[in-house]
Amino acid sequence: MYYNPYPYFVYPNYYPAWVMANQPTIHHPSSHLAMPTNPTNRSPFPIINTKKLKTSAKQIKVLMQQAQLLTDKIDESEQFAHDLMNAAQQSNKTEVEKLIASTGVTIKFETTYTPDGLRITFTEISCCKLTLILGW
Repeated sequence: MYYNPYPYFVYPNYYPAWVMANQPTIHHPSSHLAMPTNPTNRSPFPIINTKKLKTSAKQIKVLMQQAQLLTDKIDESEQFAHDLMNAAQQSNKTEVEKLIASTGVTIKFETTYTPDGLRITFTEISCCKLTLILGW
């Protein structure tokens, strides 16, 4: 046998006809909505302006180039990768930052590390961040 967890059904004609007799047949939205609507723009969202998005996209390219400098150095130099990992595992923050800066990274960055890896967050103050997570 089928068990119905919702014993009450909601149908359009749930109420008796005498209750619905005084109701209007066409339902218009209320004129006092939580968000006012503009007759020319019926969307509840603001008008789209892509200027900031395009600026962020342009700035994130710079952040990605800076991250590329670091990842290329790690990939190309076994000694650099060893020194960076060793300094991070010893929680030597000044040495880690010095090594990262030696790759040519010129923008602001923050580093955190765990026994599993290294996290570097490159920051462009006005718009965006790029987080690079490297595991070992």
